[in-house]
Amino acid sequence: MTITTHVFPNGFKLIHERSKGHSVSSINVFCDVGSIYEPPNLRGASHFVEHMCFKGTTRVPIPNDIFLTYDKIGAYLNAYTEKRFTCYTVKCDNDYLENIIEMISDMMLNSTFNRKEYNKEENVVIEENVKSEDGAQNILFDNLTNMIYKGSSFENNVDMLKYHNTRFNYDDVVEYYKLFYKPSKMVFSITTSVPFSQIKRALIASDYVKNAGSTDEIPSKYMITPCITQQTDMNLCLTKKNGSNTTHLGMAFRVDSADKYKINLLTTILSGPMSSRLFRILREKHGLTYSSRIYTNYHKIYGDFTIYTETEHSNMMKSSKSKGVLPLIIEVLNDVLSNGVTKDELETAKKYIKGTMKIGSEDIDNLTSHNGESFLIHPSEKVISYIKLYDAHYKDITLVDLNEVISKYIRFNAMSVSMVGTHLPNRKSVLECCSKLNGKS
Repeated sequence: MTITTHVFPNGFKLIHERSKGHSVSSINVFCDVGSIYEPPNLRGASHFVEHMCFKGTTRVPIPNDIFLTYDKIGAYLNAYTEKRFTCYTVKCDNDYLENIIEMISDMMLNSTFNRKEYNKEENVVIEENVKSEDGAQNILFDNLTNMIYKGSSFENNVDMLKYHNTRFNYDDVVEYYKLFYKPSKMVFSITTSVPFSQIKRALIASDYVKNAGSTDEIPSKYMITPCITQQTDMNLCLTKKNGSNTTHLGMAFRVDSADKYKINLLTTILSGPMSSRLFRILREKHGLTYSSRIYTNYHKIYGDFTIYTETEHSNMMKSSKSKGVLPLIIEVLNDVLSNGVTKDELETAKKYIKGTMKIGSEDIDNLTSHNGESFLIHPSEKVISYIKLYDAHYKDITLVDLNEVISKYIRFNAMSVSMVGTHLPNRKSVLECCSKLNGKS
């Protein structure tokens, strides 16, 4: 597979990966706007604008007509908003690519923000947040985000119910849309068997390229506040949620994104395959959890990794036959701090990552999202194809490299812990247990 990039005169960016044997194409269109850009009066606006781009354009003013265009050809259409960007996704038969490109460019660049649809859709977004915030896991990760990125734009969640206590000002939202939704702030990523030249011609005929877009600079009130506050002590948040039979636990550590591949390898050893340490200790040896895993997030400068699991509440601190889930996780981390990882663990983790990435490369959606996100966030760097990531970033990682990131990040005063459930341990016992982590400073 070959990756080709192109920047049009108006700043709109194209990244194309040629696939073989696929009769469908995968498209991701990234817009460089997310929750990190939102001033206090517009918290949640990026997510709301994403919704409004489905609610009618100057050419297709009735929302249902937009949906019918995709439904009639069996195309998949969706969108999602992250802290760093908003992404519109389409998967369709190659025969309809030109029409799809015309339609999605119209949706993104020519939304009318019809007031009737605007008022109705804000209610829809509120309902979406009601559903989201009803889940213990969502509450837990919201708490962790606030603690990990305190004092920066990344502290703000993409959307929350409290953002809608006061309704958005219509004119402010439209101004926000016009400032950020312009071709120079967009990346069109496609994985397809259709040649690059044909995709380029289709884009030239679309509003993505025909629209010069505003050249106005983004006002300073929309700029990112970087995460610069150094954490000096453990963070802890215990949230009671009635009606939950289990207790959810998240233990997070903030990291430098430059170390992401080493951290990915380490987290695979700790909680990846069924041979991983946490799986063996928590499930196989003690039978305290059904599953445990580590989530990672990487932004341009900072990121985090979070150990997550849930257990019956009485097993969190101790069980009838053993230590509880939290003390056992601390023991696993202390062991890796004291003794490092083994050569066998390193080789197994590398093979696991190589295998899962090879399997993942069979899904063209993975290639499309990887390419587009890379080109958006690091436009001056050469994009390494998904299938080549292992050789480029994982293959040469050593035991010394892993032990360095272990001592660098697994520290008591860099830890943020959140628990959510009906029955929670007392704060003092959680702090005492976590203070036994050997990495102190």
